[in-house]
Parts: sequence; structure tokens; C-alpha cells
Amino acid sequence: MQKSTIARIITILLDIIFIGGVIVTYFIPTLYDIFKVPNISSFQNHTFLYKLAFYLCYFTFLGIIFFLTKVFHLVYNGSPFKKELVLFLKGIAVLFMLLTIINFIKFIFIPSILSIVVIVITFIASLSFYVLSQVFKTAIAYKHEIDFTI
Repeated sequence: MQKSTIARIITILLDIIFIGGVIVTYFIPTLYDIFKVPNISSFQNHTFLYKLAFYLCYFTFLGIIFFLTKVFHLVYNGSPFKKELVLFLKGIAVLFMLLTIINFIKFIFIPSILSIVVIVITFIASLSFYVLSQVFKTAIAYKHEIDFTI
């Protein structure tokens, strides 16, 4: 089977994003203060719950990137019909649902239109990845059935 060039490029890009994200973790407060809007207080002046939600979202994002990297590694290696793929897709679905819950809780305390949009997008992404995992689960079952009949 021919290896997909696009899958390889995306895999490399996701690897770079993940490694960069891990490195940047140490500098989050400084970067937050550099790129914030002038009327927003510095990262250190925010409440513990705000910082906790911020870091939870950040590490959830890194988890999604990690699982996406694993998915594209499977695709690039030409073996996407493995049970690991279903687990990776379900993991992404769970992490997107975690982002939905975090943003919903944030919306309760700090309501905004942007929060509603983020909640809807992350919820739809979570459902999409869950449905995709079920599709691959069924495809894997069919593949095994066909492999045993031949």
C-alpha cells in the first residue's frame, strides 16, 4: 500500500505542535501576559479556579494533539483498521467533551457569546469523533469477518 504524503506531512506538523506545546507549558504565564489585551489583569492576578480551568483546557488540547498524532501515525503506516484507532478516537471524543464541560462551567460564571460558540463547536466535535470511532469499530469488525472467510 502506498504511504500517504499528506498523512505524513500532517503527522510531522502535529508532532511539532505537540513538542512545542510541551515546551511552551513552562512559559504559559509569561506568554499570557505578553499577548493579553491591556484591560485584562496579568495571569498571576487571576483566581486559582481561572488558572485551573486555563491549564485544564491547555492540557486537554495537548491530549487531543497527542491522540491525533497517534491516529495519523496509524494512517501513514497503512494500518488504520486497528482497535487502537477506535481507542484514540474515543479518547479525542472524551477530551472534546471535557472542553465542552469546562467551557460550560466558565459560561455560567462569565457568560459571553463566544463561550456559547465554543461550547457548541466542542460538543459537535466530541460527537463527531465518537461517531467516527463507532464507524471504525464496525469497519474493523467487518474487516475481521472478511479476513476469516477468505
